[in-house]
Parts: sequence; structure tokens; C-alpha cells
Amino acid sequence: MAHELNFHSSSDRLPPQNLDAEESILGGILLDPEAIGRVTDLLVPEAFSLIAHKEIYRSALTLHSQGKPTDLMSVTSWLYDRGLLEKVGGQTKLAQLVDRTVSAVNIDQYAALVIDKYLRRKLIQAGGEIAQLGYETATELEIILDQAEQKVFSLTQDRPQQGLVPISDTLINTFQDIETRHQDLALPGLTCGYYDLDAMTGGFQRSDLIIVAGRPSMGKTAICLNIARNIAEFHKLPVAVFSLEMSKEQLVQRMLASEAEIESNHLRAGRVAQNQWERLSRALGTLSEMPIFIDDTPNMTVMQMRSQARRLQAEQRGELGLILLDYLQLMEGGGDNRVQELSKITRSLKGLARELSVPIIALSQLSRGVEARNNKRPMMSDLRESGCLTGDSLVSLADSGVQVPIRELVGNSGFAVWALNESTMKLERAIVSNAFSTGFKPVLRLTTRLGRTIRATGNHKFLTINGWKRLDELEPGSRLALPRSLPNSSVQSMSDAELALLGHLIGDGCTLPRHVIQYTTREEDLAHTVASLAVEVFGGKINPQISKERNWYQVYLSASYRLTHNVRNPVAKWLDSMGIFGLRSYEKFVPSQVFEQPQEAIALFLRHLWSTDGSIKLVKGKRARPIAYYASSSERLSRDVQSLLLRLGINARLSVIPQPGKGRDQHHVTVTGKPDIEKFITLLGAVGNYKKQALAEIAEYIEVRPANTNRDVIPRDIWRLYAVPSMQQYGLTTRQMQEQLSNLYCGTSLYKQNLSRERAARLATVVKSDALALLSTSDVYWDEIVSIEADGEAEVYDLTVPGLHNFVANNIIVHNSIEQDADLIMMLYREEYYQPDTPDRGIAEVIISKHRNGPTGTIKLLFDPQFTRFRNLASSNRG
Repeated sequence: MAHELNFHSSSDRLPPQNLDAEESILGGILLDPEAIGRVTDLLVPEAFSLIAHKEIYRSALTLHSQGKPTDLMSVTSWLYDRGLLEKVGGQTKLAQLVDRTVSAVNIDQYAALVIDKYLRRKLIQAGGEIAQLGYETATELEIILDQAEQKVFSLTQDRPQQGLVPISDTLINTFQDIETRHQDLALPGLTCGYYDLDAMTGGFQRSDLIIVAGRPSMGKTAICLNIARNIAEFHKLPVAVFSLEMSKEQLVQRMLASEAEIESNHLRAGRVAQNQWERLSRALGTLSEMPIFIDDTPNMTVMQMRSQARRLQAEQRGELGLILLDYLQLMEGGGDNRVQELSKITRSLKGLARELSVPIIALSQLSRGVEARNNKRPMMSDLRESGCLTGDSLVSLADSGVQVPIRELVGNSGFAVWALNESTMKLERAIVSNAFSTGFKPVLRLTTRLGRTIRATGNHKFLTINGWKRLDELEPGSRLALPRSLPNSSVQSMSDAELALLGHLIGDGCTLPRHVIQYTTREEDLAHTVASLAVEVFGGKINPQISKERNWYQVYLSASYRLTHNVRNPVAKWLDSMGIFGLRSYEKFVPSQVFEQPQEAIALFLRHLWSTDGSIKLVKGKRARPIAYYASSSERLSRDVQSLLLRLGINARLSVIPQPGKGRDQHHVTVTGKPDIEKFITLLGAVGNYKKQALAEIAEYIEVRPANTNRDVIPRDIWRLYAVPSMQQYGLTTRQMQEQLSNLYCGTSLYKQNLSRERAARLATVVKSDALALLSTSDVYWDEIVSIEADGEAEVYDLTVPGLHNFVANNIIVHNSIEQDADLIMMLYREEYYQPDTPDRGIAEVIISKHRNGPTGTIKLLFDPQFTRFRNLASSNRG
């Protein structure tokens, strides 16, 4: 909602206004209802200086938007109905507006006058707000200066919209543009002087963020300086160079050496031959005429860079051709978490490129992982702060609930995943903007105490209590952030009977081809349940038969009609439609349709599945304990069961039980601990008299037993990270804190203990820590790493999740790469650096690995190392 502009002045001067122009506009609108269409894109109600004028114009806008006339009668009626007529001066005021206006012919010019005065008033308001900012001494000066600059800069951007334009005008300009490009005279973007690169990119687009990456000594700075020089010379546009690595004297020396074609080491040592002085003088004159501006402030922040760039653009009358940053990893982010810092920096750079409508080139180092490969050509996953997952990693889709291998998402965008909002510590729906492969890489296999596993490159990031850490920096004993639960769909697409029958057939059904479909159980009541479910699902098409054979009950699900070549058993056809017909025990899995169901339906499916190969019992003895587990020879089925339990907020443990000499290993999904057992009892329950009785016994046992949490805990690091700083802030001693926690005093040894969520909540209250309070109620389960092992090489993939920059894969929270904000990523590679005897000496490859608006590929340039200069490989055919 717009607010009134407040003016405070030591003088009695009125703020800028043009009441005659305002009255002429309003009178013209009341006289000629067609006139308002000429100013709606130019004027907003706030542009009028008097409240009465604002309300009259707002009423006309509303009527116009509803397709109603804006004549005197209509506007009067609208204001009267809303009790505003007297506020604007009554019918007399409206009649005066009409009487004082001859026609609406010049309404456009009057609108321009009103806008002029409106912007001047906003400038006065901005000045007052900036003065007020100066008194906010609690805020860092850099932030104050940035906010002040933004207030003034926003005025220059606050211009009327162009509105609707006849297609004929646009067609003329478009045709001329196409004709120019056809004649090879121009590209849509800013050309950099390298023909093949310009042809592939179409030139650098304004508002693009471009990352130029490479290992040291590849020539990143050289090519970017060459590009900056070409843009400054060819386009006569100002170029801003922010050098965080080298001083401006070093940069200028390199540019002089390149321009004069004098070896840089000779120039640096002052060894200039007599015949080289003329070239050096000519290069000096050429460079001095180029509008290149250098800032070599070390540890620069994005805010400082934004301030300098805005100032330069204003000094150059709004023109700015390119911003160059050398290099990204040296930029100061102002935070403790470097991964999050760099993500924030790239987002800020992209925002700056859009704000100033100028391409920004940011140099970036590549990870040492390049050196470990036989093929040293860089890939997108080599960006220092990025990593990748193997293709079998299951990504949880937020809208459907289905888990999809990441390799099947390649090329897609706009789909939703679950991601952690670190400011609230809650899972949120986030949109993926890109899914891509990054080639074959060495990978590691990570396994947690709950049995969740994931295969990823060593530089992929995982969330710890101390922030995002690379996989190769983690070790067993560290705790990772996992989702405590995953939200479910609200729409049930399968009936209760279908889900129940499916659970029984996956667990104890035999559904092999050329074999009668049958279900086997020791419990008679379950046999009758399955027979009834089959009739409920398939009606008269099925004729269930129950047969007792020794201690087993067999339920044969035969069709009630004759089967021929083209006529199948309806149960077989149904199972086949879900992809689970004809599977042996070790091949079974839960079809994706089950993951699409709401929580109650998933619980029902698991309840009936558990009645087959599941166990519910109270283990008795000296250390009695309740336990519920599901056993299967199929690892995939067991992982599916673990994932479905997560939808119910149950964090079950998956373990392998070897069966030496007996057959295939068994995979157990085990539910233990009072909180999870209680959820199991409440949400799942049991089917069959035997398991119902066992569950009742467990419920009675745990009702009078306290919870003893040693698994679902928050890592002890939070004592030093949050509790102690908060205690220092509020003057609370360790003894006082422990006393308020009702804890026997034990000094700082308390800080070696992990905390339950309940205890963390009490601690948060005692030490007044909001961060601790968030952790105690977060959507995160902190699971312990039990192993990290090398696991060969595999093709790896990543997602781009703008905003939250993470997603859930294999039921683990993982980070995405820094490339998400870049529109263009170029990687440099020179074979001769690794193979001095290569026939490609002097050839540099520019690998375009990401291009938001065009093709990717590789182009080649000549590299002259003695002059640190890149040249076109072949002469241009542009004539």
C-alpha cells in the first residue's frame, strides 16, 4: 500500500507540484473517457500532489480497469458509493475540473509534467530518509551507504512504462535487426573480439553473469583483460575492473606487455630494447584513451563493488559496457559459512548485472580434482564450491511425492523439490531451474547410522551443525542433516482396498509368469482378509480359493473366466501396470503410485505389508525393549519401506543381516525408541490377530516407560556455537545455566554431551537463544556418519535450486553448485600445460559448459604466453 510522502524542511517552501497540470489531466479524463488510456502507463495515483486528486484519479483507474466509462457521472457515483465524494471536494470540485478543461489533446504532456514534479518530491523524501539513516549508528556503515545509494539510484530507474506498442513499429525494428545480422554486421549482444566465441554466444548479453573458470596458469586473467580491452576499444564503452588478486600496477603492466607485444618479464625488469620504446609509447597512448577503470581494493564486498559500479555508470552518463571481477573466491562475503557466502555473492552479482543492465564477468578457480583425472579438461562439477551425485540418487519431488533418479531429471526444469530453509530450519517447496550431467568422476559412498547412503563426488556439500562441508572433509562420527519427515500428497488416487491388497501381494504374494497368482500365510484371518480384498478390488472377475496346506494357508487368486492369449488375469494386469508383475523376492519394490498417496493411505499400505514379512514384538529379558522390523531379501524394497516410514515422521534404521550358507542377505528396516514406536502404534497399527496382540503388549509396556534418547539428538557443538555466546551476552554463568536446567553442576564437561530436542528447547529458554530454539523444533534429524568409502567412478549429476540452494536426495539434505546464478560458464584449458610436447602447443580451448540462451561447445584460440595475449585462431571472414 502506498504511503504519503513526508516532508520536513526548515523553510516554508512547498514541495514541487503542478496543480494546473493535475487538474487538466483529471478534467480531460472526465471530459473524454478515451483519454485515460493514454496516461495509465505513465501515471500512478501517488504522482498527484493533492489527496483529492489522487482519489479522483484512482477512481477513474478502477472504472477503466473494469471496462466502465470515466465520465463525470460515473466517477461521481463511484466516489459517492464509497463515501469519498465529500473528501475530494464534492460535486463542486468535479464540476470545476470539467469547466476548467477545454480538451484532452495535450494530456500526455501534462502527465510528463506531473511525473517530473512527483520524482522531485520523491528525491526530497529520499534525502530525508538518507539523513535518518545517518543516525542509525547500530547498523554497519557499509550497509547504510548501500541503502542510501539504492534510494537515489532507484529514482533513476523509476520511469514510466512504455505500455502497448503497435506491432508495426516493433516489426520494423525487428526486421532491421534481422537484416543487419544477416549481412553479418551485428550480433545481438556485446561482441568481445573473438569471432568464434562471439558466434557461439551471440555476444555478451546485458544483465548476464558470466563465470570464467580454470586451474591456475590457464590464462583466466589474460583472456578477461583481453576481452575488457576489446570492448573498451571497439565499442567505446566504459569497463570496470575489480582486481582482488593483483594490484592495478601489475594489471597495467600486463596490459602494456600485451598491447606493445613486449615480453612481460622484460617489461617488469625494465629491460626494454631501443627498438621497443616506440611500440611501448604507442601502446601507452592507445590504452590511455580507452575507458578502462581499475579498483584493486583487496577483500572487497559486493556492496562496495555495487557502489563503485553505480558511481561509474552515473559519471559515464548511464553507459557501462562490462564489469570484470578477478576473482570470485577472494571476494569478502561477511559470513562464517564459505559455501553460503559464495552462493550469496553469485546471487548478488547476478542482481547487480540486472540492476545496471551490464554483463559481469567473474573469474573462478577450479578444484584440484581436475589434477586427479587422466582427462584434465575441466567440467562444471570442478567449480570449487560445487559437487555432484551419481545417477541413481533418488530426488524427492514435492508435488507428487515420487522419488526419481536424478539422471532421469536431466534437461527438465520448473519442477518442485523439498529444500531446507536455513533461516527457519524447516523444509520448503523449491523450484529446480536446471538438471544436468557433469560427466564421469571418482565418487565416494557415504553411509549413516540409519543406513541411508548416497554416492557423491568428494567436493559435494552436506549440511553439518557447523555449516556445509565437503564430503572429503567429513569423517565417521560427524553428524549430517537429514529430513525428519517428508510432506505427503493430499489427494488419494488408490482405494484403501487396492493399497491393502498391494501390501499383501508385495510381501507374501507369488506373481511370477506362467504361475497361478497366490498368497501364502500362516494366519487364517489374513488369508480371508486377502480373499475379501481381492473381491472388493476386482469384483466378479476374481474367484479366490483358500486352501490349507500343512501349516500354511494358500490363497489362489484365479480369474473367474477363461484366460487366452490376449486375455489376462486381472490381478496380473493390475500389477503389470505398476511395473511389479513377475518379480522374484529379491527384485521387489514399492511402485511409485504408493508414494503419491496421502499419509493415512501410506500408513494403511505399510500396515498390510507389515503383516507379511514384518515383525512386532516385545523383546524380553534383563533389557526388555519393544521393536518392529520389516525383513526382505530385496534392498530396494527395504529402502522404499524406510522412505515411506519417513513420510509418517518415523526415522527407521536399515541394516543388512548376512545369511551365510542360507541364502541371500536380509535387509531389515527397524523401528525402535519410544517416540518412533508410539508413532508406529498410532499411525500404522497392525493387521491380523497375532500382530494386534503383540502391538497391544508393546503399547502397554511403553506407556509407563520414559523415553531414553541417544539416537535422535542435536550435536554437542551447539553448546559452544550458540549456548555459550548467548550466556556471555546476557551475563549468565555456567553454574547459573546448569541450575536453571535443573542439572547437577559438572562444569564445562556438560559441553561434551549431545542434546535431545526437548533439552535443547529448555536450554534455548534459559540462555535466550533463538538459534537453539529453531534447532529444537527443526525439520532436521542429525544422523551420524558410520563410513565414507571410495566407490569407483560414475557419471554424476546436479540440480540448480535458486533461493535455498539445496534439495533432498536419498533422504539426505544435499547442496547444489554455485553455477545456478550464472548465465554463461566458460572454462579454459591448455593441453601444453600438462603435456609440453603436445602438437597443440599454443592452442587454448574455451569450453562453454553452460549457456542459458544458446548452445554449448568448445572453441579454440591462439595463446601467446610471452605477451599473455589470446588471438583468434583463424582470420575472420567478415569483409
